[in-house]
Amino acid sequence: MANAVFTNLTKSADTATKEIMKTVSSIVDADSFVETDKFIAQNTELGEAVGEGVVCGFAHISSMRVGVFATNPKVLKGSIGKANAKKIVKIIDGAVRAGVPVVGILDTAGARFCEGIDAMEGYASVFAALSDAYGAVPTAIVVKGADYGLSSYFCAVTDLCVAMKGAQIATSSPLILAGDTKQDPAKICTGAALFENSDVVTHLADGEKDVKNVLSAFFSVVSQPVADTGDDPNRTAKATALKKSDDILKEIFDKNTVLPVRDGYAKEVKTGFARLGGAAVGYVCTAGKLTADGAGKIAELLNTCESFSLPVINLVDCAGAETSASTDGKTIRALSDMLFTYASIGVPKLSLVYGKAIGVGYTAFAAKSVFDYSVAWADAQIGVMSGASAAQLLYKDEIAKADNKERAEKKLADAYAEENMSASVVAAKGYLDNVIEPALSRPYLAAALQIFGMKE
Repeated sequence: MANAVFTNLTKSADTATKEIMKTVSSIVDADSFVETDKFIAQNTELGEAVGEGVVCGFAHISSMRVGVFATNPKVLKGSIGKANAKKIVKIIDGAVRAGVPVVGILDTAGARFCEGIDAMEGYASVFAALSDAYGAVPTAIVVKGADYGLSSYFCAVTDLCVAMKGAQIATSSPLILAGDTKQDPAKICTGAALFENSDVVTHLADGEKDVKNVLSAFFSVVSQPVADTGDDPNRTAKATALKKSDDILKEIFDKNTVLPVRDGYAKEVKTGFARLGGAAVGYVCTAGKLTADGAGKIAELLNTCESFSLPVINLVDCAGAETSASTDGKTIRALSDMLFTYASIGVPKLSLVYGKAIGVGYTAFAAKSVFDYSVAWADAQIGVMSGASAAQLLYKDEIAKADNKERAEKKLADAYAEENMSASVVAAKGYLDNVIEPALSRPYLAAALQIFGMKE
């Protein structure tokens, strides 16, 4: 009987391997995958499955060498056990020794429960290996289908987590999480939901081609400090093309190089990677008041930039932090962590204030004591508080006596801003390196990057 089970599992494993290899082959370069540990197998109550339901090996993505592991949902539901965990750890460790990126493709229903505590030890070993790899080499998890149980935590210990259409990422079975509620288990903990409501999923992908494009763009940025993009660093922009943060990103950075990260989450902040004059950088672009979620999103980007020595460019329009009595503690913690990260990372840091930099919006994103180079547009406003808040604080009585309180408040607010918050006033105190016209933003930042990008 045991031999029959083994034969059936072996046959099904061979068939299923062809299916999972279609996914792997669609993400890596053609004919580049070299499999490792193909015949590892372990006895279970169900017999043996050759390969242990995990495909591992080395390949290329856009000619860049990578280590790959992929769980096979057709073999014991892609479950994680002692033997396949050992395979995964081996390929991760091998990639780290070789100095190449790690890509994990997950489609798993969870632990191989029949193994008991051995399966838990397997999970721990994979998490430890990914933790060691994080910061040492680029790491990415791709969730193709289910990612239930402890393997869901793998998604948050890597640089990128790409969720494909139909992906579900949950710490337990969605059936359990839905419980007695009326929620449809198939609609909770989806990749799309985590993309919008958490910082776990960095990208959504319609299919393998999208996955490859994201991985290729990221690996290129972190592994190639300089690349010829064919875009003139002295290219200027029309004023009409600099109205929104998306437009500013396109006009400042090299064409077709902007890779947003966590774009669905904390939308008052845009983070990602790009090139400027061919040099790889990370960017933080703020537009509005900063939230605790936005601060966490920024800290994640900064950590990756520090890991791979990428300069950080801030594009700032931030009127302070969004606070309330119920969220103040969370805001304090998140913004403190972000401020600490900015201050502690050693990569070059450049800042352009294109709108407002008020309160923590200045301290966090443009302070001369933290940033190597800071410039602002001529119409930028930089200060302790907004002009309106200052008018209420300083001229409360005058506003109260005015016949038209709204007009009086605006007039006093504008006067305060002009006298105390203009970019020229801040530059006169030595807190800005220059005040520039918007059209010259790209040339100024590109020139500064050439100088400060060489900082050791």
